[in-house]
Amino acid sequence: MIDAGSSIIGQSRTLLQCVARADAVAMTDATVLVLGESGVGKELIARRIHEHSRRARQPLVVVNCAAVPRDLFESEFFGHVRGAFSGATRDRKGRLETAHQGTLFLDEVGEIPPELQGKLLRALQQMSFERVGDDQTRQVDVRVIAATNRCLAADAASGRFRPDLYYRLSTFPIEVPPLRERADDIGLLSDHFLVEIAGRLRRKPPRLSKQQVRQLRAYDWPGNIRELRNVLERVIILGNASDLDAVLPPSPKPRAAALPRTPAETIDGDYVTAEEVLAFERNNLIAALEAAKWRVSGKGGAANLLQMNPSTLASRLKALDIRRPAPNSLYLRIGGRATITALARDLLGRMQADPQVGRFWSDRSMVGIRQEEKLLIQYLCSELGGPTRYAGRDMVSAHAHLPINASDWKVFLGYLERTFEALGLDQSSRRSLHDAVDALEPSIVSTA
Repeated sequence: MIDAGSSIIGQSRTLLQCVARADAVAMTDATVLVLGESGVGKELIARRIHEHSRRARQPLVVVNCAAVPRDLFESEFFGHVRGAFSGATRDRKGRLETAHQGTLFLDEVGEIPPELQGKLLRALQQMSFERVGDDQTRQVDVRVIAATNRCLAADAASGRFRPDLYYRLSTFPIEVPPLRERADDIGLLSDHFLVEIAGRLRRKPPRLSKQQVRQLRAYDWPGNIRELRNVLERVIILGNASDLDAVLPPSPKPRAAALPRTPAETIDGDYVTAEEVLAFERNNLIAALEAAKWRVSGKGGAANLLQMNPSTLASRLKALDIRRPAPNSLYLRIGGRATITALARDLLGRMQADPQVGRFWSDRSMVGIRQEEKLLIQYLCSELGGPTRYAGRDMVSAHAHLPINASDWKVFLGYLERTFEALGLDQSSRRSLHDAVDALEPSIVSTA
């Protein structure tokens, strides 16, 4: 059982992986995008990240973006001064300012109106804002966690959501699994909710039989944990746990099984290409190896985590040319693929949103930007001594034809340092990364 105090309860593999990602990113200042269906517990993950961060003693400010009236969004986020509009009888801080030195949690971030997405992007990019009716620019220091049940990547591709804001928010995505994918946790969750609800209603908590737990596990739970809790509350109110059929709605039709894919890897249609299957397998094996500290066999080894025969795993590692990084490699020193992925996404998000260097992405499609992100991650993993060799386009020649000037390079270096700070990289790693970047400058920056 995990952290019953904050109601993150369960022992399923998918939940443990989700919580492990949350714990890994907690001590950084990286922006986190929590993804998942309605009712899966996205806010609980956000709270765990905040509570395990260096900002834990500062406020966690929650904004339900879907509940804020469109005409009040700007005032709600940025605050206002007296007389800014009818009814503004006094100065008022906005949620962004209230979260200073703490964490701002933007729940249902996909519901922010398009006309305000640019203002939010600027505030997150510069960590500054102006209250409504005031021209004074105020500085803030906040860590941002956003959550959505929408596919923001698709919304960004269709123009419904700003691509630059999407990339700014999705530095470190965490997907919370739906309840149907963690059926092993339903017994634990049911026991927890029955005791909690019965205590609140001052009734004796009923005990579910093994058959009743099996019945709960067989249900599809389209409303996820929220729906499970509501069903168990009805059980207690009706005082009859013997007939769950009386409180369970008809189960929806079974859903077709799908190949696990992150939102960033999802493509249109119901299929993936052979290349994408191999890329998913390679990334999945590396993730398991890093979780197992590069042990292949034995208890807690990658083969055990993946539920594979160690010899089968060894064969796949050889076929995919996955090698264990050197112990002193920069790849391992900064935290492996997860940190490099966060670094690439954070840096690209900052640069795409910048009014000067953002011009290099202004005519790129979401598919093109996504592909560029993947190539950058692969390139950095390889160059920093990671487990795979980079086989994509030559990065230097790909940028050499662009009109990148010294001013652009200075902007890039500034954002690079901000990304290092957000990810909490130590000074030694920063210097090594700066040395690698400095070596590229003569080949990329135009002297014309």
